[in-house]
Amino acid sequence: MDKDSIVLYPGCSLETSSSHYLQSLKTVFGVLDIPFRILDNWNCCGATSVKSIDEHLNLLLSFKNLALAENQGFRELVVPCASCYFRLLGAEYELNKDNKLCEDLNKKSDLPYKGKVKVRNILDFFVNVAGLDLISEHVKMPLKGLTIACYYGCLNTRVPVEKAFDVREYPKTMDNIVRTLGANVVDWSYKTDCCGASLFITVNSIAEKLVGKVLKDASLRKVDCVTVSCPMCQTNLDTKQSIIRKKYSIEHPIPVPFITQLMGLAFGCTPKELGLKKNFVPIESILEKSSVN
Repeated sequence: MDKDSIVLYPGCSLETSSSHYLQSLKTVFGVLDIPFRILDNWNCCGATSVKSIDEHLNLLLSFKNLALAENQGFRELVVPCASCYFRLLGAEYELNKDNKLCEDLNKKSDLPYKGKVKVRNILDFFVNVAGLDLISEHVKMPLKGLTIACYYGCLNTRVPVEKAFDVREYPKTMDNIVRTLGANVVDWSYKTDCCGASLFITVNSIAEKLVGKVLKDASLRKVDCVTVSCPMCQTNLDTKQSIIRKKYSIEHPIPVPFITQLMGLAFGCTPKELGLKKNFVPIESILEKSSVN
């Protein structure tokens, strides 16, 4: 992998409420010796709210980020956040199929964009670029004895393009990473169910039901944790558990680490290096049960 061959788009969450995701991601990249840079001068992708108000502005926001990556000399923009990935990939798709639209946005921007940047999901990057062999080589403390549910959420694979990086309704990339780390993966039907996303702010009752269904099913399968790659999914499943467990009769807390945090643990990194103290549900049960202690 060439030096500075990829650029990372952190998005708003990874530099604020999910800073432990970015911290663990940087730590894992360091262990794997993957050179990267944070995209200079990036802006918010618009997430869900902007598109519902002004679709053209939403596209323009993503256009700028793609143009920035291209003008900074990169050909791949790696995106950890599922919502950001969904928006940026959608913009890449729209711009590549509509030359007139791309020309119009170029006229409104001081950054020329020629459509040479590929938007890549973080799971896609780990499995299909870095590779499972590279991950396996750095596993020092296998997560033996753990049974883990991989939760992808609704945006990682249901993308507006003809070909997704994984199976849309039953993805396996994160499962393959977890198996490479030495843990067992539970086979379950809630992989791509919605967690409610920002409904926890606007219509809390609906979001609680959605998260309750996911966590209840995970608890019945006696998993040791539910791992995620989406900041919003992690926030919803992790921070609301004290309330949801009571409503849905979930006996034990269920840790919700980011996939990068699990990778870091298997690589022998310390909880501090992975920002694990920022997770609401303590991860001690994982450390005690597995070989990571």
